[in-house]
Amino acid sequence: MKINKKNAFKLWEKNYGDARFAEDFHGYLMCRDGYGNPNFFIKEDGEAIYCGWNIHHILPKNCGGTNAISNLTCTNIATNDEAADKITFWIDDCLYQVQRTCDGHGIFQLN
Repeated sequence: MKINKKNAFKLWEKNYGDARFAEDFHGYLMCRDGYGNPNFFIKEDGEAIYCGWNIHHILPKNCGGTNAISNLTCTNIATNDEAADKITFWIDDCLYQVQRTCDGHGIFQLN
């Protein structure tokens, strides 16, 4: 799948339907309206909550990952930045690792 705005919204709809808000695998909030926007916040109870999102390769391309839809997921931009192109990574106090599954790869919390 070519990574562009149109296909990003198709992936969002596949995973979250017509929901305006969703959480990524780490639990960070994403707002459908915040695609690709590193400065996208919403206000809730007077607090600014970051919820820009983009597409993340589950198995990084530099490790053999592809743009196949089965290798892509929506993530908060902060999550994507922390995971980067690593197969083992920390976000806050959580350790994650990309592992092979029967139908491709998945991101699993180790602790």
